[in-house]
Amino acid sequence: MDTKKLAESLSENEILVLKNLKAKATARELEQSTGLIQVEVIRALQWLDNKKLVKLKKEEKEIIDLGKLGQEYISKGLPERNLLKHLLKLKAIRFEDAQKRIGMSKEELQAALGALKKKLLVAIEHGRIILKVSADEANKKTLEEKFLEALPLEKEILTPENKFAFNELRRRKEIVDVKKKSIFSAQITDTGKKVLQALPKGKMIETITPDLLKGDEWKKAKFKRYDVAVRVPEIYGGKRQAYYAFLSDVKKELIRLGFKEMKGPTVESEFWNFDALFQPQFHVARDWSATYYANVSVKLPSKEIVNAVKRQHEKSWQYKWQLEKAKKAILRPQGTSLSVRTLANKPEIPGKYFAIARCYRPDVIDAQHLAEFNQVEGIILDKDINFIHLLGQLKQFAEVFAPGQEIKFIPDYYPFTEPSVQLSVKHPKIGWIEIGGAGIFREEVTKPLGIDVPVIAWGLGIDRLAMFKLNVKDIRMLFSHDLEWLREAGA
Repeated sequence: MDTKKLAESLSENEILVLKNLKAKATARELEQSTGLIQVEVIRALQWLDNKKLVKLKKEEKEIIDLGKLGQEYISKGLPERNLLKHLLKLKAIRFEDAQKRIGMSKEELQAALGALKKKLLVAIEHGRIILKVSADEANKKTLEEKFLEALPLEKEILTPENKFAFNELRRRKEIVDVKKKSIFSAQITDTGKKVLQALPKGKMIETITPDLLKGDEWKKAKFKRYDVAVRVPEIYGGKRQAYYAFLSDVKKELIRLGFKEMKGPTVESEFWNFDALFQPQFHVARDWSATYYANVSVKLPSKEIVNAVKRQHEKSWQYKWQLEKAKKAILRPQGTSLSVRTLANKPEIPGKYFAIARCYRPDVIDAQHLAEFNQVEGIILDKDINFIHLLGQLKQFAEVFAPGQEIKFIPDYYPFTEPSVQLSVKHPKIGWIEIGGAGIFREEVTKPLGIDVPVIAWGLGIDRLAMFKLNVKDIRMLFSHDLEWLREAGA
């Protein structure tokens, strides 16, 4: 917008502030020179700053202002002033009579006496308060009185006299307060100076009213120009947190594909998390350094299932299986425990099941690892299903949740699946990321649970898939309190 049009777009308050700004001024100084109230000055400065006519600066400063008693004393006078007034009339007053005569509390009288004695204005002789100076001397305003009348003041720029008065008064309760306040100051820009010269003469009409239209004044008047392209403050409405919205979308998509949701406890037994998954009790993953243990009791399934799993372990792994170890409680380190629980609960065949499971592992936290994370767990049971179906299912997931990215399958090993595979996806910023593992459940897992058809299974790091969908390169950002990211991110 050119200078003339910009000048014609200013409101009355903007023009008034701009004319009084001259070079540089604080909002308080502009209040005094324009006659506007604080909120009107600040609003006008913000609009002028938005139009690049001024540079608005906001600083947090300590401001000394009147306290509760200070506000009272500014109108009624400090206790020492009231004491001096009585002494000017009486010349002397007994200490015990002063409080009643002057109408002040014991604390106020003591403070007044202390202040006046320090200034050598009074003395106490034979139980009487005596004025020690002339009337002219007594009537002079003290530094404390001058200081109170000058408030509010910035603490940083106090004069030596004001510092002395402040230190004296702050020893007394509720006379002065120190608060942090936002101080606005503004400086006119070169563009602002040009607009100032181009301001239209006479008053411009900002609002059209019925009374205005009835007369002829509007026909010759100038109207304020409205800039429809001016930048306005953004409004941030309520919205779903981006990562949880993504999880909700994943759940809806899996249900749309015919999957049923699996449920299970967060505090799990070693039996369901390890033993039922054919992981021997001497496996390294069952070490305390790889799992969070909980000091609570958990229930095991029927003796029939427990004994079937025990026999399978002792036959295949050739060791003495211990029931007490299987009873230990842990925070679920993988969502696969939900899959074997489902298999033991007579699932539909053919059947498709999924879960979004919160998992816990004592990992070192970095851009790709968390100690608390989510897995999307899934199984499909069918007499004709095979490894090709599994790869196709994984590819479908990658295309839906990380569209347009390169994927690759890498042979892998898990105690409970054979064959096994790892799914990795290439992130555009940080390269290849392992998303999770998959495979066909071994018969040593399925048969003790009463399942005699093939079961394909996978456990994917849904947090890592979310990194693709939400375009983040640090997994910790998914749980961030960063307001800018929370406002802008969307699933």
